[in-house]
Amino acid sequence: MGVYIFYFLLGILPVLWIISIVLLRKWKHIIRYFIGNIVLVLVYFFGLFYSGISFFEHDEFGLKKVFLFLMIIGTHTFIGFIFALYYKYKMSKITT
Repeated sequence: MGVYIFYFLLGILPVLWIISIVLLRKWKHIIRYFIGNIVLVLVYFFGLFYSGISFFEHDEFGLKKVFLFLMIIGTHTFIGFIFALYYKYKMSKITT
């Protein structure tokens, strides 16, 4: 059962990302936000997979790193979605 919840959460990440972009489409800093997020994901990727830092004592196949990366990306996407909701709420308060 837990594996299906994990798959569901992974599957919903692109949906949350697209909704976040739609909610932020009128923001004047959307290009910087988008590029900054792409750069941050690349830093996560290279920092986790290509740095000499060992996060786990025993990770023979590297699966722990892969799941850690997925968790980091998921958390990052969820925080971005919360930010988009906050921005949309703040803008709706200003315009009304």
